[in-house]
Amino acid sequence: MKCKEEKMMSPESLTATMNVSAEVLASVLRHRQEIRDILDHKDHRLIVIVGPCSIHNVPAALQYANRITSLAQQVSGNIKVVMRCYFEKPRTTLGWKGFLYDPAMDGSNDIASGIRQARKLLLDIVSMDVAIATELLDPSAAVYLEDLISWSSIGARTTESPMHRQMASSLDMPVGFKNSTDGNLQIAVDAICAANSPHSYIGTLHDGSCGVIRSKGNPYCHLVLRGSASGENYYPVCVADAVKKLTGRNLPANIIVDCSHGNSRRAPERQHIALESVLKQKKAGNENLVGVMLESNLLPGKQNLVMGAIPDPGISVTDGCIGWEETEKLILAANDLLQNHNLTAMRSSLPQMAYLGPAGTFTHIAAQKIFHDNVEYLPMAGIAAVFKAVESGTCDYGCVPVSNSSEGVINGTLDLLAATSLKIYAETSIAVQHCLLANVAKEKIRVIYSHAQSLGQCRAYLEANFPDIETIAVASNARAAELAMNTLDSAVIGGESLAEQYHLNILERSIEDDKENSTRFLILSKSENPMLVHSKCSIWFVAIERFGALHDCLAPFKNAGVSLSMIESRPIRNGKSQYRFFIDIDEGLESPRVHSALEELRNLTQELHVLGSFPVYP
Repeated sequence: MKCKEEKMMSPESLTATMNVSAEVLASVLRHRQEIRDILDHKDHRLIVIVGPCSIHNVPAALQYANRITSLAQQVSGNIKVVMRCYFEKPRTTLGWKGFLYDPAMDGSNDIASGIRQARKLLLDIVSMDVAIATELLDPSAAVYLEDLISWSSIGARTTESPMHRQMASSLDMPVGFKNSTDGNLQIAVDAICAANSPHSYIGTLHDGSCGVIRSKGNPYCHLVLRGSASGENYYPVCVADAVKKLTGRNLPANIIVDCSHGNSRRAPERQHIALESVLKQKKAGNENLVGVMLESNLLPGKQNLVMGAIPDPGISVTDGCIGWEETEKLILAANDLLQNHNLTAMRSSLPQMAYLGPAGTFTHIAAQKIFHDNVEYLPMAGIAAVFKAVESGTCDYGCVPVSNSSEGVINGTLDLLAATSLKIYAETSIAVQHCLLANVAKEKIRVIYSHAQSLGQCRAYLEANFPDIETIAVASNARAAELAMNTLDSAVIGGESLAEQYHLNILERSIEDDKENSTRFLILSKSENPMLVHSKCSIWFVAIERFGALHDCLAPFKNAGVSLSMIESRPIRNGKSQYRFFIDIDEGLESPRVHSALEELRNLTQELHVLGSFPVYP
C-alpha cells in the first residue's frame, strides 16, 4: 500500500464535544424552512447567498458574519440573506484545497484540526442567527458539518458525480446544482432528477463506520446558473432555456444565478451586472429566479498564497471578491428595488428590448434612438440570442445590426431573418465614429480588441499606426472594452460612449477609414408596426431555377416603378446550389405598386416571404 492511513474522531463524537443547542438547532431549521418556502413560492423574497469565495481566517469570517447579521435584518422583508462559508475548494489540478484540508495554509494538511475549527466557526456563526451556505465537496466530510448548514451547493465539477447526487438526495436542506464548467445545463437538470429520487448507497455513517445509506430523495434541489468559459448564462433567453429544460422533466423551475465565475468572466467588479439583470427580470415578472450568489469579502480583490507569508485575513486567497462596501451597497439597492416591486406586485408596464450587449454597443445606442426610455433594455450575448429572446416571448422587441455602409451586410443576420417568423418592426441607421480607447499610452499598446466589423472599418488606420500589433475580433465592442479595461497594454476600437462606461481614455477620435460610415439596424417583433404609413418593406425569395431567373424576378419592380435599395444573396444549404435573395423595397406594403409587383413576383418563385413593412427612423 502506497498511502498512509490515520484514524479520525467520528462525526458522532465530534458533535458530542461541540453540541448544538436547542436554540441553534431551531435557528438552522427555521432558515431551511424559509428557503424551502421561497422555493415553493410561498415566500416571495429573493435569496442572496453572499460571502467569501473561501474561508481562510476565522476572526475575519466572524467579523464578516457580524456585518451580515446587521444587513440581513435591514433587508429581511425582501431578501433572505445566507452567508457563504465555503471550506472546500475543488482544484482543476493542484492548489490549496481549502480550510478543511489545510487550515494552517502551510502544507501540513491537518484535516482533523480543519474539521474541528470549521465546525466551531459554523456554531459561532449560527449562534448569531445567520443562515449558512456551503459547497459539500467530500461526502465523508459533509457528515461532520451538515447539521449546521441551511443551504448547500454541488459544484460545477461534481454535478455529474453519482456520489454527490446520492448525497444530495439524503440531505435535509435545499441543494443547488451548478451547470458544468463548459456551460452544459442538461447535466445539472439530470442531477436534480436523480437527487429528487430515493437511493441506496454506501457512505460514511455518523458513528464513523462505513455503511448503507437509504435516502428518501430531496424535493428541494434546484438549478444554479454560473456561466462558463464561453460566456454568461444569466440573460433572459438563457433563463428561459433553463426553465424549458426543467419543466420538460417535470421539475420545479427554480433558478439561482451565481453572479461570479463565468457570469462575471471571473472579474469580481462585473458581478453587479449579473445582479442587476436578475433584478430587472424579477421586476418584469420572472418568478423562476429565486436567488443570486455573490462572492464578497471584507476587502476587494484576491491575493496569491506565498509560502511562509501570512495572508491578509480580509482578502480572498481563491477567486477575486468584491469588498464589503460594495456588497452592502448592492444588497441595499436590491432591497429598495424589490420593495418597490413588491408594493406594485405586478409586471412592469415597460416592454422589454433585447439587444446585442453589453450596454454601450452601437446596437444599444440604435435601440435607444427609437425607443428612448420607453422600454427596458436587456443585453444579449449574440445576435442569435436576440432573435431567440423575441421568438420565445422573453422580450417584446429585439435590435440587431443588418449592414454597414463600408463593410456590407451581416450575413448571420440575414440567415436568421430567413429562419424566423418575426417581423421587421422598424429600421434606423447611426453614424459610426470610432475611437481608440485605452488606459496606456499609444506607444505601449500591444494588442487591440474590437468587433470584426469595426476592425474592418478602421483597416487603413490600423495599417498606418499599428502594422505589427495583434488585433483580436470579439463578440462586441463593449466586450472589447471590458477586455481592454482588464488587460495590460491593450486598447479597444469602439464608440466614444464606451470611454466613460468602462473607464477608458480616448486616445484618438474619428479613426474610421470612411468618414461617412453608417450602420443599419433592424427592430424585430412578433407583429408589424401599427403605424399607418410604412416607408419600406423587406422580402426574401427563392427563384424558380431557369436561365435569367434573377433578371425576371427583378422585372416586376422595374415595370411598376418601384425602387429597390438592397439586393443580397445567401446560399441555401440543401446541396442544390440554390440561393435565397433578400430585397429591400423603398415603399411599404400598402403601396398598390408594391402589391402589384409582389403578386407578379410570386409566380416566378418557389418561395416568397415578407419580412415586414415598417417605418424608417432617421
